[in-house]
Amino acid sequence: MPEFAPSPDGAGAAARSLAVRLADARQRMAALDLPGPLAARLHRQFIAVCDSVKTAGADEQTAERRLAAFLAKLEQASARTPGHGNANDNP
Repeated sequence: MPEFAPSPDGAGAAARSLAVRLADARQRMAALDLPGPLAARLHRQFIAVCDSVKTAGADEQTAERRLAAFLAKLEQASARTPGHGNANDNP
């Protein structure tokens, strides 16, 4: 079995940061009571982000962009979900 060691250029810290942000996004998504089609669409997008991080040759900047796009959609879904948006947004 190969031994894995953090890369000397600090990529290990960046990968841990990305992993923490992905875990946070998953928890935020799970906490929302979204309609089925929207939940399924967001789940597929989240899986695509996770898969892109794991592909050979994946780079941190692309992963960060994809995660940022997912988080923006998650924020939009959260704002439209009753009980999760800004109180000022709900008349």
